[in-house]
Amino acid sequence: IFITGMGTCGEAPAHIETSRAVKTVLKAEELSLAAVSAAMRQIRNLELDTGIVFGIDNAIDRCKAEFFKGLLAEGPIGASPLLFPYTSHNAITAQTTIAFGIKGENITIASGAASFLKAVGYGFELLHRDVMNAVIAGGVSENRAMVIIMESLTSDEAQKKKEEGVCLREVIGYNNTLLQGEVRIKTIEESFSMVEGFIEGKNKLALAGWMLQVKA
Repeated sequence: IFITGMGTCGEAPAHIETSRAVKTVLKAEELSLAAVSAAMRQIRNLELDTGIVFGIDNAIDRCKAEFFKGLLAEGPIGASPLLFPYTSHNAITAQTTIAFGIKGENITIASGAASFLKAVGYGFELLHRDVMNAVIAGGVSENRAMVIIMESLTSDEAQKKKEEGVCLREVIGYNNTLLQGEVRIKTIEESFSMVEGFIEGKNKLALAGWMLQVKA
């Protein structure tokens, strides 16, 4: 299992390159699409059998608050049909599958600050158990998004990607046992910087009961 791509976004560009044009409502939605687009540009191509697992923290909180504010103030007539789909945590994940034509598993994890870490762990399990051949694992907040792409590759497939210029990080271990006495994260954004630094070899990541071992 290899990490083949990584993308982050804190400010969505005016144009986001996707397989299919989609209308966006939330900033978090645009951030997630931009992060996935950046990661996909690194890997050259993506397996047809690809799943997506997103960890969502506070990405839709304001949207939900606005929707229910109108509903409580005016009753059913005040319920915005534009905002209603975004009262579900799965909305951003589903929109991403549409934008990039992803046909595999579509899963959203809402677990506070640890949502991204759990999404990566779940994505690893999908690959480890041969449920999917590739997984886009991401985390989304109101202000930032990060995704990594993991693929299950044979040695020949890995070599071919290297020849194509894809930077590979092999995942050599995963442990979801609750680790005692480790640093606890307070926001999902903290997990973004930790995972990014970990993949780049800057720090060891073993927190919130989650540990991933990677080698170049």
